Amino acid sequence: MKLQNNIILIGMPGSGKTTTGKLLAQKLGFDFLDMDDVIEKNEGKKISEIFKLKGEEYFRNLETSLLESLLEKENLILSTGGGVILFNNNYELLKKIGKIVYLKILPDKIYERIKEDKTRPLLLDVDLKKKLNELFKKREEYYKRADFEIDADCEPEKIADRIISNL
Repeated sequence: MKLQNNIILIGMPGSGKTTTGKLLAQKLGFDFLDMDDVIEKNEGKKISEIFKLKGEEYFRNLETSLLESLLEKENLILSTGGGVILFNNNYELLKKIGKIVYLKILPDKIYERIKEDKTRPLLLDVDLKKKLNELFKKREEYYKRADFEIDADCEPEKIADRIISNL
């Protein structure tokens, strides 16, 4: 196995993984990959449609397969889906791929960022504030296993710079 120099961004939906990841890739000259975008392209469907038609387990297995395909990649910034760390052996796969960075932001701040977003399947047709709090409580212990944590309650440019200085 190659020495990995990849950076994996984990965190809640709306924490800025995709926006920060693109900036980080640009600053470091790395490739950028958003897991949800790749899965949507490969499946020819939006994530919300995949959930509706085939279920969460099917989607989570797609995430695992994608991670397995990235084990030999280098110079990659990977933006993950918010729940990827909870399923299969994904956390172990992420550790093999590269450094894991947790973009931490509290549920109230996330709510303000994504309250109008209708593209997030786990957050549709629910009490959004309540659901974000539930997800945060369920996931935070996993997020905290990251190599390091960055306060993501600021502009993506600052987040990217903080990540670089932590490396």
